[in-house]
Amino acid sequence: METYTETTSWMERQPMITYHEIREISPEKARELIRKVLAKQGGDVSKTARILNISRPTVRRARDGELQDQSRRPLHSPTKTESRFEELIVQEAKRTGFRYRRLTWYLQKKLSIRFSEDTVKAILEPVEKA
Repeated sequence: METYTETTSWMERQPMITYHEIREISPEKARELIRKVLAKQGGDVSKTARILNISRPTVRRARDGELQDQSRRPLHSPTKTESRFEELIVQEAKRTGFRYRRLTWYLQKKLSIRFSEDTVKAILEPVEKA
């Protein structure tokens, strides 16, 4: 059986995985780690942050928030082009065979619908890739 000093010296030689490395692998496990260290430190946010080499707000977010990452998707997009116009642009592009520049001109002159070239291009890009 190994003595305590032999075990300790063996542990010191092992490469330690940092909070940041755990975070890259699994954000949920990283938050669990923060919560465990925070509990061992009696809820001391500053001490926990120092031990894990992270900021105090990161500790507070892990303490107060959920384990899973929150969605980065916007709740609403007020300037998004309406789907009926997107469908019209795609239909006209297929019917005429025009790319975004000529299609923008066509929509403006023939159908009196104004869109920027960039908008038409952004709408057509996913369709052209498919």
